[in-house]
Amino acid sequence: MSYEEALKAAGAEVLEYESFGSYQGDWWAKVRWNGGTGWINGSYGSCSGCDSFEAEFGWNDDQCEEHRYDEKQDGCESCRAAAAEYQRRLADFGRQYLDTIYSQAEAEAEAARNIEWDSDAPAMLAWIKEHAIPA
Repeated sequence: MSYEEALKAAGAEVLEYESFGSYQGDWWAKVRWNGGTGWINGSYGSCSGCDSFEAEFGWNDDQCEEHRYDEKQDGCESCRAAAAEYQRRLADFGRQYLDTIYSQAEAEAEAARNIEWDSDAPAMLAWIKEHAIPA
């Protein structure tokens, strides 16, 4: 799963999504939410100490303890319950990002904010402009 999947689980329609950086960086998503279209921005890292998603979710959190390292067990009631709980947590996690939605102009300004020192900023800004929200 990913930040994109968390946004979708929260009910947003993800129109565009891109990550910038390698081990750590920023991600941007163009979403349709509550009748409007806007931009969402977040950061990611390479470990559970510096990445919110990895800190919140482990591997195979959508399976029960008995089957955590096995193939999915469709017939297991505990696995079904774990999957439902995972989806609830995923939606809650994604919802927090939907609190701040940028307009096109705000997204461009935010992406360019650190352009003097962030080597990924020019690519972020170009990508946001390439996928601009129609005026």
